[in-house]
Amino acid sequence: MKDKNKIIIFITIIVFLFIGLFFFSKPDQNGNNASNIKEGTQKLANSNTASTDNTLTTLEKFYDFGTISMKNGNVSKTFKVTNSGTEDINLTNVSTSCMCTAAYIVKNDGSKLGPFGMPGHGGAGDMPGHGNGKAGEIIPAGESRDIEVVYDPNAHGPAGVGKIDRFVYLEDENGNKLQIEIKANVTP
Repeated sequence: MKDKNKIIIFITIIVFLFIGLFFFSKPDQNGNNASNIKEGTQKLANSNTASTDNTLTTLEKFYDFGTISMKNGNVSKTFKVTNSGTEDINLTNVSTSCMCTAAYIVKNDGSKLGPFGMPGHGGAGDMPGHGNGKAGEIIPAGESRDIEVVYDPNAHGPAGVGKIDRFVYLEDENGNKLQIEIKANVTP
């Protein structure tokens, strides 16, 4: 009976430790997590200085494709991001939350950098703009770039039906991030 009580007490302590870790775990060093990203215009601002001379904004950070069919192939959406600051922004990294999603930076002349995908899922060495996250794109003050997001509903095979929620992350040289989100309901 005493051994049974010790086991119950031990299990209770372990459960409370896990609950404590859950409630007291910290977000990343910038205080970012999915629950504190505000609706509406998002900004990629230089948080390391008092000024916001480096500001990348987008008026549209979310798009829902609605119901899409695997048999119809890829779907895409273009988001416009603008450097509304007074200094150039060095967009150093672009990545996605899943290998089924790719992002491209569309330059003003129509040329593209990318595809950028999920970190650790392929790429072309350290060549900027070739799928490994390293963008190396300077966006001058007052200029915009289009970010084309492509979702492949067939990437996960037959098990990939149902609701999806994917993200594209843009990061500047100071580690400031801008997040774009897409959703869809995938059918066969």
